[in-house]
Amino acid sequence: MRGLWLVFWVALCALTSLDAGANQALAEPLKIRIGWSSMPAQMIPVLYSKPELLKYYGRSYVVEPVKVRAASANIIALAAEEVDLAVLSPFVLNEAVLNARQDIKVLADNVQDGVGDQYSEAFLVRKDSRIQSIADLKGKRIGAAPSGSTLETALRIMLTKNGLVAKRDYTLVETNDVSMATLLEEGKIDIGPVLMPLTDQILSTGKYDVLFRAKDALSASQYLFLAGRADFVDKNRSKLNDFFEDHVRAMRWFMDPANRNEALQLIGAYIKQPPERLSYLFTKADAYRDPFLVPNGRTLQDTLTVIKEAGLVPAIIQVEPKYMDTSFVEEAKRRIEAKK
Repeated sequence: MRGLWLVFWVALCALTSLDAGANQALAEPLKIRIGWSSMPAQMIPVLYSKPELLKYYGRSYVVEPVKVRAASANIIALAAEEVDLAVLSPFVLNEAVLNARQDIKVLADNVQDGVGDQYSEAFLVRKDSRIQSIADLKGKRIGAAPSGSTLETALRIMLTKNGLVAKRDYTLVETNDVSMATLLEEGKIDIGPVLMPLTDQILSTGKYDVLFRAKDALSASQYLFLAGRADFVDKNRSKLNDFFEDHVRAMRWFMDPANRNEALQLIGAYIKQPPERLSYLFTKADAYRDPFLVPNGRTLQDTLTVIKEAGLVPAIIQVEPKYMDTSFVEEAKRRIEAKK
């Protein structure tokens, strides 16, 4: 009997230990690593800087922003499980699924280009270059955003549609958004996409013209979006519902005109720019963002179709329904509106 009681006691202690461990695991906040590459378009580094807006931060989840060189670098980061969510472009999503064989879900809008009369990214030329059409780019040095970005995709489509072939007809100079304006000013490239707020600053000098905009190549597009590894999403649905409620709520706070001064100060402090230079943000001079960050599956698919028709890829995915899950932002909208 004493031996049986000893066995019972050991088993009870083991079960108690397992139960305590399980409860501790349940109580620990989910760590969400998010890959991002540029500010202020992507907002990830500052979006969680207002604790009073975040109901679940530190209890249900925590966020670790992970800076990558470009959206294309997130393919490797997702595959290596170095990030759980990441900001992707349409081209990068297609590559991740078809070439890297990843199961990726589009979860939320980040920014959309050329929607209605909202802003579309500009490709600038110097007025003294006498470049007045795409055909005039033959023999020129063309500044390109990192491979796989929507800017680089729009550029390649415009060149292809006008019969210009890489290496034969022009020299491509890949660089980052910070260096693009400098290379253009120094005459080291003849055209380049310059991002806001630099676009307005450069155009105000009177020395530059807009040759074309991204929407001329892609029409309205789901320019960038937040996506995640399907295994991570499926495993953590409950805590991701909490995360996305906070994520959408915080983005809505930044977009609210009532919070404009503080929002621009927070963003300006992060990117080391005076707030007055960021006055375009969250206006029609900025890219469009859905009010509840619902991604636009139609324009995302349309962009992929244009990419294929231009011969940039041999095949494209059908995004919906397999590679899109809007349930999190839809649940966030339901919760937020229910608490008004």
